[in-house]
Amino acid sequence: MLLRLLVPLILSAVLLRPSAACADDAPLQLDPAVRDKLLLLTDGKNHYVAVVPNSSEDNVLFYGDGKRFYSVPVQGYSGQEGKEFSYVFVDPRVPWNGDAREVAWKGKKYTVACGEQRTALTPVPAETARPLLAAATFLPSPRKWAAYGLARDNQGRYYYVDHGRTPETAKNFRLWVGPRGNLKQQKMTNVVSDSEGDVFSTKTGSLRLILGRRESSWIAAGKVTQLLVVPVEDNVRMIYTELGVYTGEALGTPCDDL
Repeated sequence: MLLRLLVPLILSAVLLRPSAACADDAPLQLDPAVRDKLLLLTDGKNHYVAVVPNSSEDNVLFYGDGKRFYSVPVQGYSGQEGKEFSYVFVDPRVPWNGDAREVAWKGKKYTVACGEQRTALTPVPAETARPLLAAATFLPSPRKWAAYGLARDNQGRYYYVDHGRTPETAKNFRLWVGPRGNLKQQKMTNVVSDSEGDVFSTKTGSLRLILGRRESSWIAAGKVTQLLVVPVEDNVRMIYTELGVYTGEALGTPCDDL
């Protein structure tokens, strides 16, 4: 059994080359050799998984509706040529717990798992799959924002900051404030971000974050409220499923629908 654990990635630049446009949603120029190796799977309800089984190079995984396919970050792979394979993919809404989020071929059955939900997939016949894949548009992951910092006060009011996921957008910050499930985006008037910490200012107050020291405070009308810094890395699922910031937002993985 071959086992490889991969750091989270979108896909190797060797196999996928971004088009000349710099926009995050610019189509990917999929190498024809990769496209020819794609196995197309479906649940029969217009949900498709395209995967290169047991790739000896970099793993390739896509999800879409048959017309548009989004690249799915792969976190781990195991497999044996001609017998079985399993790709663990990244989705912050589902905890990584064994096979809780995977696309797999095991026991001659294709499945996709999203938490406790496991959906059977069937291969699309080659005469249908080839023209469909040839006409499809392949796109980067639609996720544009990543968690940056999280804090709350003693009354359960959360202060959440996210920022762009690419090097070009990493300094684009957003501030959300409110009770769990009902955070509202705040219109910021100024942002200070340097080695000493961050200050996110709005018309009603300023959030001060020093993540390295786990210090935070909210300053409004001259009053300073000390906040508890909540570790992002330990609360990713809560952020994506309970805060309300990303409710209804598609992440381009099978768990959007399955």
